[in-house]
Amino acid sequence: MSPAATRPSPVQRFVRMPESGGREVRLGIVWFVGFIACAFVGPIAIAVLIGGLGSVAALQTVASWKQARAEVDRQVAAVIPAAAAAAALVGVGLAGFVLLFGVVAAVVMALAAPRRRVGVIARAGVTVRCMLLPTIAAVAVVSMARTSMGGLLVLLVLVSAFEAGNHLIGTDAGSIFEGPIAGITAVVVLTFTEATFQFGPFSSHSAWILGGLVAVTAPLGAPLAAAMVPSARDVGAALRRLDAWLVVAPAWCWVLWNLLGRTH
Repeated sequence: MSPAATRPSPVQRFVRMPESGGREVRLGIVWFVGFIACAFVGPIAIAVLIGGLGSVAALQTVASWKQARAEVDRQVAAVIPAAAAAAALVGVGLAGFVLLFGVVAAVVMALAAPRRRVGVIARAGVTVRCMLLPTIAAVAVVSMARTSMGGLLVLLVLVSAFEAGNHLIGTDAGSIFEGPIAGITAVVVLTFTEATFQFGPFSSHSAWILGGLVAVTAPLGAPLAAAMVPSARDVGAALRRLDAWLVVAPAWCWVLWNLLGRTH
């Protein structure tokens, strides 16, 4: 069979339809409840939760690339998301240093790899590809926990609403757009409620800005997660749980700092 015949289509490469089984639903409920419990404990618990999830997501992504016979260093990919989340408890600057250290470590590990069949940049690039976005998302979530736990919980509710709408309507849908449109609709409805009753630390105007940000960026997470792995079907369970946060979390973090006038 020729390479052209086995090459996945753009839909197969970047789009994964929600599964009809209950496993994703159960994981989503456990995630939601666990997140709220950690929020009541404090930022350290949030760092443990999101850092651990980021590391598991990176490890599962490494495994998918190894199955595709790509060269990658799992030690660096596994450690950096959790380490950066812990560093974010001190500040974004230290977390950025940890991430930079991870990139350098990926290059060093690639240089030192025995029987390397590809170039140093190619091997290190796959390693960074596995860990970069989960690390950035984890750092953003921890930074929000330190800035405004109430704001972070509002984000959790909005993202969860998008995921619920996407899953309920997108499962066995005839179009790849039905699920995201349903998720966006759920976000708009909750944003209207937030703006009307002003739950959390936001004014009505700020609520619409942040809710609109979720509506725009949450659908980008799944294709971005698929870009981290050989194909959309290779996205691991931890990365699927994290995918909606990949763009939303850093975007919300930046806007939240500006709205609340804080820097960390």
